[in-house]
Amino acid sequence: MRTVILAAGRGGRLGPLTEMRPKPMLPVANRPILESVVEAAVAAGADEILIVVGYRRDRIQDHFGDGDDWDATVRYVVQDHQLGAAHALSLTASAVDGPFVALHGDRPVDPALVERLVERYERTERPTVAAARSRRPTEYGSVELDGEAVVSVSAEPADDPPFLVNAGAYVFDERVFDAVEAPAPDARSHLDLGMATALQSLADDGLLTAVVDGGDVRDVTHPWDLLSTNAARLRDGENSAVSAGVHGTASVSGDAALAESVSVGSHTSVLAGTALGRNVRVGSNVTLSNCVVMAGAEIGHGAVLSDCVVGESVSVGPNATAEGGDADVVVDGRVHSDVRLGGVLGDRAALRGNVTVRPGTVVGCDVRADAGTVLDGRIDSRDTVRRG
Repeated sequence: MRTVILAAGRGGRLGPLTEMRPKPMLPVANRPILESVVEAAVAAGADEILIVVGYRRDRIQDHFGDGDDWDATVRYVVQDHQLGAAHALSLTASAVDGPFVALHGDRPVDPALVERLVERYERTERPTVAAARSRRPTEYGSVELDGEAVVSVSAEPADDPPFLVNAGAYVFDERVFDAVEAPAPDARSHLDLGMATALQSLADDGLLTAVVDGGDVRDVTHPWDLLSTNAARLRDGENSAVSAGVHGTASVSGDAALAESVSVGSHTSVLAGTALGRNVRVGSNVTLSNCVVMAGAEIGHGAVLSDCVVGESVSVGPNATAEGGDADVVVDGRVHSDVRLGGVLGDRAALRGNVTVRPGTVVGCDVRADAGTVLDGRIDSRDTVRRG
């Protein structure tokens, strides 16, 4: 069965991490989220994968090429304007024939769940969606069931948590393309109302069934979601052997992932939930806890970072501190209270020595912060923060 993966979106609420890469290429356990989705599709039996690309599509196409490294044929459809998942799906109508699996490229999925969806479709010959119990809404809305049949798909859940949500995996056939053409162009918001509307149209016609998955829904929508998803993957054993560049006096948690080219200095602690990407350099007497550190970053001697996302080629000076913990973070004008986020450092940001990053701080790309400064709130890309 062919697989369609929707990977055209930017992920604006993850800025500045998505200024230079599409959301599906953000790393979890040192691998792009989209890579794990492709591997899950192949593990479930797919040998032909169609990826819908758009924003920064070169990052995806350069990484996956023709799919040889994944034992599958990978082709691409381009969504020139990011108008949501339903619109992206509609662009594949001429490229698929018969039933197909559809997955979101920014949401990890279990191959066993994909297999269950295919089995349900083969038994019922009806479009099928994965549903899961969650304590918060997801980007793709909630569902209401009557037995196996879906009776309602809505942008926001009507019940108190935990409730059933759309888990972002489907088996469709040609009937879905009539449904995705129905939503009006203005049916777009921070929720993908177009997809919810298309699914509701199938449900109204008595065509849509659901498979309920017992696993967690990992919806990477905000920076703190990237941290929690990364930590969960590491706890599940998706980590790597300790790099040969780790000093003998350094300690590395079993729930951490280090790329082979990582260098870690003496008496440094790499604690649970931390992933260090390619060519990361960590100095001596450093403590890293629950951090995603992307390729090429450098962490100076004595730095202490907790609950942080560190972008590519970031430079963190000696004795810099991000204490981590819970914070109130404003994203798109909405206050998210008590989220676990020590800070976000955008690509190529440079923090000199003794910089303090307050909990919840979001630092843009190419920001320069002088020694001894205190960073708080949101700092726009390419700004300079000076003392006094």
